[in-house]
Amino acid sequence: MLQRTTTRLVLAVTSLLILVGPSLAGQKITFWEAQRKGANCFNVEPKEEWFAAAGELGIEWVRLTYGKWTGQTGKRGDFLVGDTDNFQGLVQQDLAKLREVLDWAHKHDIRVVVAPLDLPGNRWIQNNDKRRDLRLWNDKAYWKQAATYWAELAAGLKDHPAICAYNIINEPTPEMKTGLDEHSSVPRYQAWYKKYKGTAHDLPAFYETVIAAIREVDTETPIMLDAGWFALPRAFAYWPTIDDAKVLYAFHMYEPYAFTNPRNFRREEPYGYPGRIPFGEKKLVWNKQQIDRYLAPFFDWARARGIPINRLVCGEYGCYRRNEGAATYLTDVLDVLNEHDLHWAFYSFREDEWDGYDYELGTGGLGAGYWQAKEAGENPPLNRRDTPLFDVIKSQFSQRGAIKDPKVRQLVEALSSNEWLEREQAAEDLFAMGSTAHAAVPRLIECLTDEEWRVRKAAAAALSRMGPTARQAVPALIDAMRDEEWHVRKPAAAALAAIGRASKPAVPRLIEALSDEEWHVRKPAAQALAAIGPAAQPAIPELIFALNDEEWHVRKPAALALGVIGPAAKDALPALRECLNDPEEQVQRAAAEAIERITR
Repeated sequence: MLQRTTTRLVLAVTSLLILVGPSLAGQKITFWEAQRKGANCFNVEPKEEWFAAAGELGIEWVRLTYGKWTGQTGKRGDFLVGDTDNFQGLVQQDLAKLREVLDWAHKHDIRVVVAPLDLPGNRWIQNNDKRRDLRLWNDKAYWKQAATYWAELAAGLKDHPAICAYNIINEPTPEMKTGLDEHSSVPRYQAWYKKYKGTAHDLPAFYETVIAAIREVDTETPIMLDAGWFALPRAFAYWPTIDDAKVLYAFHMYEPYAFTNPRNFRREEPYGYPGRIPFGEKKLVWNKQQIDRYLAPFFDWARARGIPINRLVCGEYGCYRRNEGAATYLTDVLDVLNEHDLHWAFYSFREDEWDGYDYELGTGGLGAGYWQAKEAGENPPLNRRDTPLFDVIKSQFSQRGAIKDPKVRQLVEALSSNEWLEREQAAEDLFAMGSTAHAAVPRLIECLTDEEWRVRKAAAAALSRMGPTARQAVPALIDAMRDEEWHVRKPAAAALAAIGRASKPAVPRLIEALSDEEWHVRKPAAQALAAIGPAAQPAIPELIFALNDEEWHVRKPAALALGVIGPAAKDALPALRECLNDPEEQVQRAAAEAIERITR
């Protein structure tokens, strides 16, 4: 009777959380626990067919801007804001239209980050007769208007199931006309901020003002913050950490701009990629290695502030499609972003105003007939198709789109059941299917924060059967290693072990887990360190200590881990030699093998 009553209570609480929506259930930040791949939508006219095509491709999230839409005022750039010169409140008819578009996204299973191009005191250049509008960065009176704008927008969108983040403003430029070059060194950025901190040019302070207003009405929706100087990654150099656990830090990637921009195509001698391309005041050889070096200061900044990788976003990247080497450039950028497990969104998918970054059109021109028809006021169709250029992008979504296996698709749908028993059973069935069900990984990651620990346990166990295909789950599994239930910590550690070397970011947490009160957790933690290999070197002191664990099931993988680390674990040799006399033969063999590897 007690068990049945408890079950009914749990189901009732679950139903209540569903009724009140994701803001109370706290699910929105969970979306970002695993790497997410998306696209940008900068269209003039939103259409449901765009979202249908994006959903079919497998796009997970869209960075949606409405800055080109025509609203009630009839003036481009005034959609929703009404008047950027003197904001008087959101235009409610425009808000209704935005929610309708969000309904389309939700229908096609796409999450949305709303990203305004215009704010009070900051009209987008293309909506302002090609003139820069810097009032927001020179007069704090506009800060207050922007905060009010966002508080009203958050109140109007927080309950919408498609919303997964608010991107406060696209490509802010508070540094413009202050003497700071966009390609300045990190020390110069820091010196600049020391001079302008507390003024209207203080971008982190502006963001904190707006975030405070949003959090008055919406405490759950993640907030995406673009860096300064058109969202350059280096422009984060002077930032302190923003005091909000649900903040995402975003940059845009178009460097080297001398190559990626459309003017390059019209040069007498266009720059090709890879090759020597101007950057700042000099020319550099740009290739994949240089892209990685270019982004290094951003990663250093995030690492120094303890910002996890799943809070970092490349909100835009792209290249004019006709530039020589565009496919190689996109490939290299994607390789670097994916190697770092960053969230990203390419620019752009099926833009309706300009063809320059529409990769489905290939690298050729559209033909004289097309432009003649445009000049005549017609809207001729575009020959969008799979091209070698678009294949670079499309391939990224091949395993993220519609789930082809009907059984896996059914089980993934069951993971969203209102009843935790059904969610648990679905995860257990996915466990039984093993790596053949790898398409379920993103949904299993979300289940790691389920309110019912039995579902969390089953989800972690299912991930442990996916092997390296679940590498995107590493950040969420690290969090799961802190679960209050050891029944969850155990399979989370086992999943990290199954993923292998890609679990390297989990080393600090696995070191802590070697002291877990439950040996059932200590064992897979040691196994995970062994699977990570030489990169687990920081764990050597704790692994040596684990050789004296009361459970031989822990001593054995600890010895194996030290052996895999190799010669760097030479300090473990005395303890390993003692293990040659361990009462358990399996520990003796593991110690002997480790000694051989270390002394080899």
